[in-house]
Amino acid sequence: MLFSIIIPAFNAESYLYDSLKSVRMQTFTDYEIIIVDDGSTDKTGQIADSFADKNAQTHVIHQENKGLLLARRAGLQAASGEYVVFVDADDALCSTALQDIADVIHEYNVDVVSFRYSRQDNFLTSDSPSPLPMGIYDGKRFEEAKLHLCKGRFNEMWGKAIKLSCFDRTADYSNYAGLMHGEDLLQLLPVFDDAHSLYSSDKVLYFYRPSDSASTARYKSSQLSDIRKVNVRLLSFSMKWGESCYKTACSGEVMQYINLLKIAVSCLSYSSFGDVFRSIRKAMDDEGCLARAQNCRLRIDNFIVVFCLMHNFCYLSFLVLKAINSIKR
Repeated sequence: MLFSIIIPAFNAESYLYDSLKSVRMQTFTDYEIIIVDDGSTDKTGQIADSFADKNAQTHVIHQENKGLLLARRAGLQAASGEYVVFVDADDALCSTALQDIADVIHEYNVDVVSFRYSRQDNFLTSDSPSPLPMGIYDGKRFEEAKLHLCKGRFNEMWGKAIKLSCFDRTADYSNYAGLMHGEDLLQLLPVFDDAHSLYSSDKVLYFYRPSDSASTARYKSSQLSDIRKVNVRLLSFSMKWGESCYKTACSGEVMQYINLLKIAVSCLSYSSFGDVFRSIRKAMDDEGCLARAQNCRLRIDNFIVVFCLMHNFCYLSFLVLKAINSIKR
């Protein structure tokens, strides 16, 4: 079997059937579907079981709520395909996705195939930010893929088909239970440590449904503790990969904190933002990130935010980030 399609689902009754239908409509048929019902309290489990009753290649795992990371890990434990493709329960695959990925695998025999995504369900436009240029990355060139990951521009689990053997399936992730922000990067780091080749496709094969309930929609204090854990792992792996990757990861680490500030400024008043600013500044200082940031190559607006963090200029940081958000709109 070539593919295991893993679909973690929690209270996903509104869109789960559409997501499953997009897999069932694939033009390539050598796959299994693994649905992980992560303690849903709505009709998610019933929808999954009903679908499995009518589609023999579908397996359903029912478990108590453990969060997205451990739901994906449960799916990996049950997978038997040569490659794994993750699909979130409110998203969908283009009908030719598996065939297009299989064509790449058969031609290049790579460990990872990455592809583009769209926020439109017609798959006509790509919304992938800063995609890795199309082509094969193997040998010494595979470091370019690692650098892209270290920058924080390549973090979606669902934007890739990954050889099952590249996952650290026997590793214990229980210490990361409940981690939501950055969990994709956390799991991709050992994948890229084990992999040796990647093909970056420019085809739009995945529909990503924007959601107000996404982990990046509003600031939560748990996001800060999550990325601190993820960044420890990012720096550890990047040091193994060489000086270029480590320096890039240091910049990626800084950007994760800045992105948290951008989330906070988009939804909080200045008085509430001040508390977040101080918490992030302390975390960066405690982790040594502020010291490392002085040697990072950053875009001028991000450098100004780092300057504000270094000198505790909270109000200036608020104004700069507000201006950035306005320009982006």
